[in-house]
Amino acid sequence: MSPRLRTALKLLLGLGLLAGLVWWLVPGGDELRAALARAELRPGWLGVCLLATFAATLVTSARWRLMAEAMGGNRLPLIAYFHSLALTKILGQVSSAFVMDIVGRGVALRAAGSQRGLGHAITQAVLERVFDLVLPVMLLAWALVAWRGGLDGAQAAGSFAGVCLLFAALAAVCLAPLTRLALRAYAAARALRAQLRRVAVDDPELDPPVVDRRLAVQIGVLSLLRYLSAMLLFWSTAAGIGVDFSFFQIAAATPVGQLAGMLGFTPGALGIQEAGWVGGFKWVGADDAAIALFVLSSRLVMTASFAVLVLVSWPLLRRRRTATPAS
Repeated sequence: MSPRLRTALKLLLGLGLLAGLVWWLVPGGDELRAALARAELRPGWLGVCLLATFAATLVTSARWRLMAEAMGGNRLPLIAYFHSLALTKILGQVSSAFVMDIVGRGVALRAAGSQRGLGHAITQAVLERVFDLVLPVMLLAWALVAWRGGLDGAQAAGSFAGVCLLFAALAAVCLAPLTRLALRAYAAARALRAQLRRVAVDDPELDPPVVDRRLAVQIGVLSLLRYLSAMLLFWSTAAGIGVDFSFFQIAAATPVGQLAGMLGFTPGALGIQEAGWVGGFKWVGADDAAIALFVLSSRLVMTASFAVLVLVSWPLLRRRRTATPAS
Protein backbone atom coordinates (compact mmCIF):
# COMPACT_ATOMS: atom_id res chain seq x y z
CA MET A 1 0.00 0.00 0.00
CA SER A 2 1.42 3.39 -0.97
CA PRO A 3 2.04 6.00 1.75
CA ARG A 4 -0.47 8.38 0.17
CA LEU A 5 -3.19 5.75 0.11
CA ARG A 6 -2.42 4.83 3.72
CA THR A 7 -2.66 8.49 4.74
CA ALA A 8 -5.93 8.90 2.84
CA LEU A 9 -7.43 5.85 4.56
CA LYS A 10 -6.34 7.14 7.96
CA LEU A 11 -7.90 10.51 7.16
CA LEU A 12 -11.17 8.83 6.22
CA LEU A 13 -11.02 6.82 9.44
CA GLY A 14 -10.52 10.01 11.45
CA LEU A 15 -13.44 11.73 9.73
CA GLY A 16 -15.59 8.67 10.37
CA LEU A 17 -14.67 8.67 14.06
CA LEU A 18 -15.49 12.37 14.33
CA ALA A 19 -18.83 11.91 12.59
CA GLY A 20 -19.65 8.96 14.83
CA LEU A 21 -18.84 10.95 17.96
CA VAL A 22 -21.05 13.85 16.91
CA TRP A 23 -23.89 11.49 15.95
CA TRP A 24 -23.60 9.78 19.34
CA LEU A 25 -23.74 13.11 21.17
CA VAL A 26 -26.60 14.63 19.15
CA PRO A 27 -28.24 11.79 17.18
CA GLY A 28 -30.37 12.65 14.20
CA GLY A 29 -30.25 15.53 11.74
CA ASP A 30 -32.72 17.68 13.69
CA GLU A 31 -30.72 17.53 16.91
CA LEU A 32 -27.50 18.26 15.05
CA ARG A 33 -29.04 21.30 13.34
CA ALA A 34 -30.39 22.47 16.70
CA ALA A 35 -26.91 22.14 18.21
CA LEU A 36 -25.35 24.10 15.34
CA ALA A 37 -28.05 26.76 15.70
CA ARG A 38 -26.85 27.31 19.26
CA ALA A 39 -23.46 28.42 17.98
CA GLU A 40 -22.83 32.11 18.67
CA LEU A 41 -19.68 33.71 17.35
CA ARG A 42 -18.09 36.03 19.90
CA PRO A 43 -15.35 38.08 18.22
CA GLY A 44 -13.81 39.14 21.52
CA TRP A 45 -13.23 35.57 22.65
CA LEU A 46 -11.97 34.59 19.20
CA GLY A 47 -9.45 37.40 19.60
CA VAL A 48 -8.39 35.90 22.92
CA CYS A 49 -8.05 32.56 21.11
CA LEU A 50 -5.68 34.13 18.59
CA LEU A 51 -3.62 35.73 21.37
CA ALA A 52 -3.49 32.40 23.25
CA THR A 53 -2.36 30.66 20.05
CA PHE A 54 0.37 33.27 19.69
CA ALA A 55 1.45 32.82 23.32
CA ALA A 56 1.50 29.02 23.07
CA THR A 57 3.50 29.16 19.82
CA LEU A 58 5.91 31.73 21.24
CA VAL A 59 6.78 29.81 24.42
CA THR A 60 6.96 26.49 22.54
CA SER A 61 9.32 28.10 20.02
CA ALA A 62 11.45 29.49 22.84
CA ARG A 63 11.62 26.03 24.43
CA TRP A 64 12.50 24.49 21.08
CA ARG A 65 15.34 26.96 20.51
CA LEU A 66 16.62 26.53 24.06
CA MET A 67 16.82 22.75 23.72
CA ALA A 68 18.23 22.89 20.17
CA GLU A 69 21.07 25.18 21.22
CA ALA A 70 21.74 23.10 24.36
CA MET A 71 22.23 20.10 22.05
CA GLY A 72 24.80 21.91 19.92
CA GLY A 73 22.58 23.44 17.27
CA ASN A 74 23.70 26.64 15.58
CA ARG A 75 21.97 29.84 16.68
CA LEU A 76 18.90 30.83 14.71
CA PRO A 77 16.47 33.73 15.28
CA LEU A 78 13.35 32.99 17.29
CA ILE A 79 11.18 33.94 14.32
CA ALA A 80 12.58 30.93 12.40
CA TYR A 81 11.38 28.58 15.12
CA PHE A 82 8.07 30.44 15.47
CA HIS A 83 7.22 30.29 11.76
CA SER A 84 8.34 26.66 11.42
CA LEU A 85 6.25 25.61 14.41
CA ALA A 86 3.08 27.39 13.23
CA LEU A 87 3.50 25.97 9.71
CA THR A 88 4.02 22.38 10.88
CA LYS A 89 1.00 22.69 13.18
CA ILE A 90 -1.12 23.27 10.06
CA LEU A 91 0.57 20.56 8.00
CA GLY A 92 0.25 18.17 10.93
CA GLN A 93 -3.53 18.27 10.55
CA VAL A 94 -3.23 16.16 7.39
CA SER A 95 -0.20 14.07 8.32
CA SER A 96 1.46 12.49 11.34
CA ALA A 97 2.14 15.10 14.00
CA PHE A 98 5.21 13.20 15.21
CA VAL A 99 6.61 12.95 11.70
CA MET A 100 6.05 16.68 11.25
CA ASP A 101 7.90 17.32 14.51
CA ILE A 102 10.89 15.36 13.20
CA VAL A 103 10.93 15.77 9.42
CA GLY A 104 8.78 18.86 8.89
CA ARG A 105 10.43 20.97 11.55
CA GLY A 106 13.88 19.80 10.47
CA VAL A 107 13.23 20.76 6.85
CA ALA A 108 11.85 24.15 7.87
CA LEU A 109 14.83 24.88 10.12
CA ARG A 110 17.37 23.75 7.53
CA ALA A 111 15.73 26.20 5.11
CA ALA A 112 16.32 28.85 7.78
CA GLY A 113 19.99 27.88 8.14
CA SER A 114 20.11 24.99 10.61
CA GLN A 115 23.07 22.63 10.15
CA ARG A 116 21.84 19.72 12.26
CA GLY A 117 20.56 16.39 10.95
CA LEU A 118 17.84 13.85 11.68
CA GLY A 119 19.32 12.54 14.92
CA HIS A 120 19.23 16.03 16.39
CA ALA A 121 15.58 16.44 15.38
CA ILE A 122 14.59 13.07 16.84
CA THR A 123 16.33 13.77 20.14
CA GLN A 124 14.59 17.15 20.24
CA ALA A 125 11.16 15.63 19.55
CA VAL A 126 11.56 12.86 22.13
CA LEU A 127 12.68 15.37 24.74
CA GLU A 128 9.61 17.52 24.08
CA ARG A 129 7.34 14.49 24.36
CA VAL A 130 8.70 13.81 27.85
CA PHE A 131 7.42 17.15 29.13
CA ASP A 132 4.25 17.14 27.05
CA LEU A 133 3.35 13.74 28.52
CA VAL A 134 4.30 14.19 32.18
CA LEU A 135 2.35 17.39 32.86
CA PRO A 136 -1.01 16.17 31.43
CA VAL A 137 -0.63 12.92 33.40
CA MET A 138 -0.08 14.91 36.61
CA LEU A 139 -3.08 17.14 35.88
CA LEU A 140 -5.25 14.15 34.99
CA ALA A 141 -4.40 12.70 38.42
CA TRP A 142 -5.30 16.09 39.93
CA ALA A 143 -8.64 16.07 38.12
CA LEU A 144 -9.46 12.58 39.43
CA VAL A 145 -8.66 13.62 43.00
CA ALA A 146 -10.54 16.91 42.70
CA TRP A 147 -13.59 15.20 41.18
CA ARG A 148 -13.69 12.47 43.81
CA GLY A 149 -13.12 14.96 46.61
CA GLY A 150 -15.86 17.30 45.44
CA LEU A 151 -13.63 20.37 45.67
CA ASP A 152 -15.28 23.76 45.25
CA GLY A 153 -14.08 26.32 42.73
CA ALA A 154 -11.48 27.98 44.97
CA GLN A 155 -10.09 24.66 46.18
CA ALA A 156 -9.89 23.30 42.63
CA ALA A 157 -8.09 26.40 41.35
CA GLY A 158 -5.66 26.42 44.30
CA SER A 159 -4.80 22.74 43.99
CA PHE A 160 -4.43 23.13 40.22
CA ALA A 161 -1.87 25.89 40.77
CA GLY A 162 -0.09 23.68 43.31
CA VAL A 163 0.27 20.84 40.80
CA CYS A 164 1.66 23.26 38.21
CA LEU A 165 4.28 24.54 40.67
CA LEU A 166 5.15 20.97 41.64
CA PHE A 167 5.75 20.12 37.98
CA ALA A 168 8.12 23.07 37.57
CA ALA A 169 10.03 21.99 40.69
CA LEU A 170 10.23 18.33 39.63
CA ALA A 171 11.68 19.34 36.27
CA ALA A 172 14.95 20.25 37.98
CA VAL A 173 15.56 16.67 39.15
CA CYS A 174 13.53 14.47 36.80
CA LEU A 175 14.24 15.80 33.31
CA ALA A 176 17.66 14.24 32.72
CA PRO A 177 16.77 10.63 33.72
CA LEU A 178 13.40 10.80 31.96
CA THR A 179 15.11 12.02 28.79
CA ARG A 180 17.60 9.15 28.81
CA LEU A 181 14.80 6.65 29.44
CA ALA A 182 12.65 8.09 26.63
CA LEU A 183 15.52 7.99 24.13
CA ARG A 184 16.34 4.37 25.02
CA ALA A 185 12.67 3.41 24.63
CA TYR A 186 12.50 5.16 21.25
CA ALA A 187 15.68 3.43 20.03
CA ALA A 188 14.31 0.04 21.15
CA ALA A 189 11.01 0.71 19.36
CA ARG A 190 12.86 1.59 16.14
CA ALA A 191 14.93 -1.58 16.37
CA LEU A 192 11.83 -3.73 16.96
CA ARG A 193 10.00 -2.11 14.05
CA ALA A 194 12.99 -2.71 11.76
CA GLN A 195 13.18 -6.33 12.92
CA LEU A 196 9.50 -6.93 12.22
CA ARG A 197 9.88 -5.41 8.76
CA ARG A 198 13.14 -7.36 8.24
CA VAL A 199 15.09 -4.29 7.20
CA ALA A 200 18.40 -2.90 8.38
CA VAL A 201 18.25 -0.39 11.22
CA ASP A 202 19.14 3.04 9.92
CA ASP A 203 19.42 4.47 13.41
CA PRO A 204 20.53 8.09 13.69
CA GLU A 205 22.65 9.19 16.60
CA LEU A 206 20.49 9.59 19.70
CA ASP A 207 22.81 11.05 22.30
CA PRO A 208 21.01 12.32 25.41
CA PRO A 209 21.60 16.06 25.78
CA VAL A 210 23.45 17.39 28.81
CA VAL A 211 20.68 18.86 30.96
CA ASP A 212 21.90 20.80 33.98
CA ARG A 213 19.55 22.02 36.68
CA ARG A 214 19.24 25.55 35.32
CA LEU A 215 18.36 24.33 31.84
CA ALA A 216 15.89 21.81 33.26
CA VAL A 217 14.09 24.53 35.24
CA GLN A 218 13.93 26.81 32.19
CA ILE A 219 12.50 24.04 30.02
CA GLY A 220 10.07 23.09 32.78
CA VAL A 221 8.77 26.65 33.15
CA LEU A 222 8.38 27.05 29.38
CA SER A 223 6.56 23.70 29.20
CA LEU A 224 4.22 24.84 31.95
CA LEU A 225 3.54 28.15 30.16
CA ARG A 226 2.93 26.22 26.95
CA TYR A 227 0.33 24.02 28.63
CA LEU A 228 -1.45 26.93 30.33
CA SER A 229 -1.52 28.87 27.04
CA ALA A 230 -2.96 25.82 25.29
CA MET A 231 -5.62 25.46 27.98
CA LEU A 232 -6.56 29.12 27.53
CA LEU A 233 -6.63 28.48 23.78
CA PHE A 234 -9.16 25.65 24.19
CA TRP A 235 -11.22 27.61 26.71
CA SER A 236 -11.40 30.74 24.53
CA THR A 237 -12.15 28.62 21.45
CA ALA A 238 -15.19 27.20 23.22
CA ALA A 239 -16.29 30.64 24.44
CA GLY A 240 -15.75 32.06 20.95
CA ILE A 241 -18.42 29.75 19.51
CA GLY A 242 -20.85 30.31 22.38
CA VAL A 243 -19.92 27.34 24.61
CA ASP A 244 -19.33 28.26 28.25
CA PHE A 245 -17.31 25.60 30.05
CA SER A 246 -16.37 26.13 33.69
CA PHE A 247 -12.73 26.33 34.80
CA PHE A 248 -12.88 22.86 36.31
CA GLN A 249 -14.48 21.37 33.20
CA ILE A 250 -11.81 22.74 30.85
CA ALA A 251 -8.97 22.02 33.31
CA ALA A 252 -10.12 18.40 33.78
CA ALA A 253 -10.85 17.70 30.10
CA THR A 254 -7.69 19.30 28.67
CA PRO A 255 -5.24 16.60 29.83
CA VAL A 256 -7.54 13.90 28.43
CA GLY A 257 -7.72 15.67 25.08
CA GLN A 258 -3.97 16.32 25.04
CA LEU A 259 -3.06 12.73 25.85
CA ALA A 260 -5.50 11.39 23.26
CA GLY A 261 -3.92 13.70 20.68
CA MET A 262 -0.46 12.32 21.45
CA LEU A 263 -1.66 8.74 21.09
CA GLY A 264 -3.56 9.28 17.85
CA PHE A 265 -2.43 7.55 14.66
CA THR A 266 -4.80 9.33 12.26
CA PRO A 267 -3.64 12.57 10.57
CA GLY A 268 -3.52 15.23 13.26
CA ALA A 269 -5.10 12.64 15.62
CA LEU A 270 -8.39 13.46 13.87
CA GLY A 271 -11.29 11.75 15.61
CA ILE A 272 -9.05 10.34 18.33
CA GLN A 273 -8.28 13.64 20.01
CA GLU A 274 -11.96 14.53 19.71
CA ALA A 275 -12.80 11.23 21.42
CA GLY A 276 -10.54 12.31 24.28
CA TRP A 277 -12.34 15.64 24.52
CA VAL A 278 -15.73 13.93 24.47
CA GLY A 279 -14.70 11.49 27.20
CA GLY A 280 -13.20 14.25 29.33
CA PHE A 281 -16.15 16.61 29.05
CA LYS A 282 -18.73 13.86 29.51
CA TRP A 283 -16.89 12.78 32.66
CA VAL A 284 -17.25 16.25 34.22
CA GLY A 285 -20.89 16.64 33.21
CA ALA A 286 -20.74 19.03 30.25
CA ASP A 287 -23.78 19.35 28.00
CA ASP A 288 -23.80 16.99 25.00
CA ALA A 289 -24.72 19.72 22.50
CA ALA A 290 -21.95 21.96 23.87
CA ILE A 291 -19.41 19.14 23.50
CA ALA A 292 -20.57 18.49 19.92
CA LEU A 293 -20.15 22.16 19.02
CA PHE A 294 -16.67 22.21 20.55
CA VAL A 295 -15.36 19.11 18.75
CA LEU A 296 -16.84 20.29 15.45
CA SER A 297 -15.40 23.79 15.67
CA SER A 298 -12.21 23.66 17.72
CA ARG A 299 -9.94 22.19 15.04
CA LEU A 300 -11.14 24.68 12.43
CA VAL A 301 -10.76 27.68 14.75
CA MET A 302 -7.28 26.68 15.93
CA THR A 303 -6.07 25.86 12.41
CA ALA A 304 -7.29 29.28 11.27
CA SER A 305 -5.39 30.88 14.17
CA PHE A 306 -2.17 29.10 13.21
CA ALA A 307 -2.72 30.16 9.58
CA VAL A 308 -2.85 33.80 10.71
CA LEU A 309 0.44 33.32 12.59
CA VAL A 310 2.06 31.76 9.50
CA LEU A 311 0.95 34.67 7.30
CA VAL A 312 2.17 37.26 9.80
CA SER A 313 5.50 35.57 10.59
CA TRP A 314 6.49 34.77 6.98
CA PRO A 315 7.36 38.36 5.93
CA LEU A 316 9.23 38.85 9.22
CA LEU A 317 11.26 35.71 8.55
CA ARG A 318 12.01 36.81 4.97
CA ARG A 319 13.12 40.23 6.22
CA ARG A 320 15.41 38.55 8.73
CA ARG A 321 16.91 36.31 6.02
CA THR A 322 17.47 39.32 3.76
CA ALA A 323 19.14 41.32 6.52
CA THR A 324 21.42 38.50 7.73
CA PRO A 325 24.01 38.53 4.88
CA ALA A 326 24.49 42.27 5.26
CA SER A 327 25.04 42.06 9.02
